[in-house]
Amino acid sequence: MQGTTPYKTSPHKKSKLEDAHMKSSASFNKTLLSTLVATCIATGAYAQSDSVEEVIVTGVRGAQEKAIDVKRNSAQIVDSVAAEDIGKLPDTTIADSLQRITGIQIQRSGGQGSVVSVRGMGQVLSTMNGEYFLTPASMTTNGVNFTDVPASLVSGLNVSKSQAAGQLEGGIGGSIDVLTRRSLTLDEGLSGSVRLQGSSGSITETTDPELSGLVGWNFDDKAAMSLAFSYGESTLAENQGRLRADRVAEGWGCSSSCADLDGNGNTNGDFINPMSWNSPEFSAREIERERLGLAYNFNLAVSDSLELNADIFYTSMDEKAAGQFIYLGNQIGGRAGFHEYTLVTGKPAIVNPGDGSLGGQPFYATNMNMMVSGFRAGVLGDYRESSALNSNVDLKYDNGDAFTGSVRWVSGNADNDNNNLTLAQVSNAMMVKRSPTTDPVNINPGAIDDGLIYPMHVQVNSGSVLAELDPAMISKMANPEAWYLHSGWIESTYSEAEFDVLRFDGNFKMADEGLTSIDFGYRFSDRSTTFNNMSFFSPSGVVKDGVELLNKYHEVGYATGQAGSTGTAAGLTYDPLPVVEITDAKLNGYIGNVSNFGDALKGFNVNIPMIDTRKIDDPIAFNDMIYGKGQRIVNPDRSYAITDSKQSFHVQANFDKALNDTFTLSGNTGVRYVRTDLAITQNITDPKKLNPLILAGTDPNHTTYMDLGDKITNVTYNDFLPSLNLNLGIAEDFKVKLAFDKRMTLQDLDRLGQGSITYLSSEETVVDPVTGESVKEPFQRVSSRQNNGNPYLKPWSANVFNIAGEWYPTESAIVSLGYFNIDVKSFTYTKVEKNPTLADSDGVVRRGGEEQTVSNGSGGTVKGWEFSYQQSFDFLPGMLANTGMTFNYTYSPTKSPSSELLPNGDVAPFNNTAEDQANLVLWYQDDKFEARVAANYLGDQYQGKTSGWMWNPTNKDKGMPRYLKETLFVDVTTSYNVTEDLQITLAVNNLTEEDNITYTQWEDFVDSYNIFERRITAGVNYKF
Repeated sequence: MQGTTPYKTSPHKKSKLEDAHMKSSASFNKTLLSTLVATCIATGAYAQSDSVEEVIVTGVRGAQEKAIDVKRNSAQIVDSVAAEDIGKLPDTTIADSLQRITGIQIQRSGGQGSVVSVRGMGQVLSTMNGEYFLTPASMTTNGVNFTDVPASLVSGLNVSKSQAAGQLEGGIGGSIDVLTRRSLTLDEGLSGSVRLQGSSGSITETTDPELSGLVGWNFDDKAAMSLAFSYGESTLAENQGRLRADRVAEGWGCSSSCADLDGNGNTNGDFINPMSWNSPEFSAREIERERLGLAYNFNLAVSDSLELNADIFYTSMDEKAAGQFIYLGNQIGGRAGFHEYTLVTGKPAIVNPGDGSLGGQPFYATNMNMMVSGFRAGVLGDYRESSALNSNVDLKYDNGDAFTGSVRWVSGNADNDNNNLTLAQVSNAMMVKRSPTTDPVNINPGAIDDGLIYPMHVQVNSGSVLAELDPAMISKMANPEAWYLHSGWIESTYSEAEFDVLRFDGNFKMADEGLTSIDFGYRFSDRSTTFNNMSFFSPSGVVKDGVELLNKYHEVGYATGQAGSTGTAAGLTYDPLPVVEITDAKLNGYIGNVSNFGDALKGFNVNIPMIDTRKIDDPIAFNDMIYGKGQRIVNPDRSYAITDSKQSFHVQANFDKALNDTFTLSGNTGVRYVRTDLAITQNITDPKKLNPLILAGTDPNHTTYMDLGDKITNVTYNDFLPSLNLNLGIAEDFKVKLAFDKRMTLQDLDRLGQGSITYLSSEETVVDPVTGESVKEPFQRVSSRQNNGNPYLKPWSANVFNIAGEWYPTESAIVSLGYFNIDVKSFTYTKVEKNPTLADSDGVVRRGGEEQTVSNGSGGTVKGWEFSYQQSFDFLPGMLANTGMTFNYTYSPTKSPSSELLPNGDVAPFNNTAEDQANLVLWYQDDKFEARVAANYLGDQYQGKTSGWMWNPTNKDKGMPRYLKETLFVDVTTSYNVTEDLQITLAVNNLTEEDNITYTQWEDFVDSYNIFERRITAGVNYKF
């Protein structure tokens, strides 16, 4: 049965070593301890005889033995994860199981594993049973995200770190093959299993159900079918803090007079700090997921030489990630708040600043005091609906002769619809002219309008931010009349893809030794993907040429501020956009008091009336209710369609030769030829031609470009991908594996298909040469043009070298040490340069602007060492014989091209990876009880660089490095067999409530908090 491991045993016969163990078991002394490592590696199958029986081992022991067996018998360098039983991977999610493998790192969503990288490379190929399949979360990327796929539908995972010519091309770091069950491997007759689980989080505290199982029927090993199913609901905590850097100086940014902010006796200070207009931002969201998965398999032995296999794999997920947020910074007060605090209190606004010279400024600050006059808060909600259907039919031929072969057809389609809702409320006053004939009025009459008189203390700590606010301000913030909806908007994406694959594979057996066989094959695939980026627009109340214009942000006062631009708001003297106060009758039933903005924010004891996101299940309907019936409009510069057609041929020679009584040489070598034809359809836009039906200035973020037609670019790539895998067997227990292969993978489709967007600055004030008065220019200066897509980008490519030594002292033990070197020949980066030919909003070229273009780079390197040790301690005395462990460690430093420098002069790491990674798994399994403790450690992970005007002057304008702090995640799983068929389970994920904390340059200058919860899952399994 797949997911279990057969091994051979004999009637027990004591060896001398076993006898010695029994004699010393009563006194487990230093002698045993000192020889433990040598013993556990060397002890093995001493008691073997010709009389054998097959025993099926399940659970963690069986899964480990199966994974070792896969690794040992593979010609490539492979690591494996096997199911402990039907539909039971070792961990909660696919990604969580994969992180136990050397070189694999994962990102987390709501605390659960999602995006996977191999050896620091996010360019990873995912296949299902050896062929391409679609997942909604990654249909436009060249990476892997298993969020949509239930782990209970999977029987195993194979990670290939070296490639063979017969394998599908795609991953730079490696490839992950998801294995599903074949029905003919089931017991004859009717069989199956069902699992019911309930889980709860330490923050969310809800009870989430999940039902999964498999029902199969095997008729005399000739025809079989099975259906695996999974349905689950989950509520996960997503508490976040986001800090964005800003500057405050002692010589500017003052409202009246400036102050000595740090109290050092001079006014030369300039401080990098996190109190930006939209920072620090804290949010408490809950991720609600409803997920369904079905996997159907039909197996038929058509004849002695033909086997038919058919699969249908379906997944769907509805996800709502929604909650409240608050900004502690905001434009209400801004930098002047620091000066006011010192002027009023005589105390430092900046406490114990650090050395900020690497950031281009004298100091940076993490402990601050300021005066505030109000806040910005609101609602964040991501609403996603996705589904995927993947089908497979293959016919295999094997009549016992030299030739074997197969023909296979694979097809799939997927879609992903996402709406992102933001509603921002503020407590400040604002004067706006509401009609052509009336004077400006305060649109928020209950505003907190007292000026900068309320002190606030903010301190950035290692695991959270402490914010202490004046009680008088806390009281005012609790008043519903103090707030109105300053803005509200919806950003949307819709993507869909479909593909077909037809392939023919053959093998011709040559001999039992030497050149044993030749593999060959042809594959044709066609994939089409459409991606639409959209914004939602509602009626504005402004009529132009008899047509009511639309608007995006519902930001009262914005349009009149753009009256001097050349957009549709030009000349506008009033703003009739609807003002929605928190007390508005439209919001009856939606308002609640919020005091919790997540565990990343401490000490902020407020109680704010806000919209309750639990009441919003349809963001578009809610938006229509408060702003009027609207519509989604496509942003043509960020939308595209791509057709990807591939043809590939491969030939691979397999060999196996006994060199002498001790050494054998086996493996394969071959080449894969791939022709890729891309048809990339982009929309033609002009930065001077904005949508005339939308009320806006010249900022493209407030409107859309006009779609002026299509631009179709046809590109062809031809790649020859050689590979060599050598296995030197030494006696029966040792292997040395050496591999070299060339790899390629397409770019993320966004990188190929997106267009350009031009950003303009606000009108500049100049002196009129005639009158001598200060006036605003009648045009806007170009700031930058961002070319977010480039259809001529070459694929990612790399040459990869591996060498590994593997020792298999027993069937349940392995010790391995490997070295790898990934020489990245082609990757992607954003090239930034000055373009003097860029025109201003009136079409006149003056001083140009910054040009950002997605481009190909070369010269990145990822290399490192991987060590792994796995052992079942079945030779130890007593209960210790039921234990085992896995330990592995990966050291993988990376290096960008030499031109990519950090502020301290070091060459930047190549990608988002940790140099140090380790896993430790300890387990116990007897006839009734099983327990497993798994710990995953990652050192500091480089996250790229951040740039901005506050880092001025930066280190050659390279920006500042960001790092994710080291993490240690611990999971515990246990089970008890009540009967042979009935099992109860208990699992604890993230036992120590580990979080993800990111910092910029200095470890105490934290810029991101992701707070994860502990989750406990209890379940019952029944097999029949």
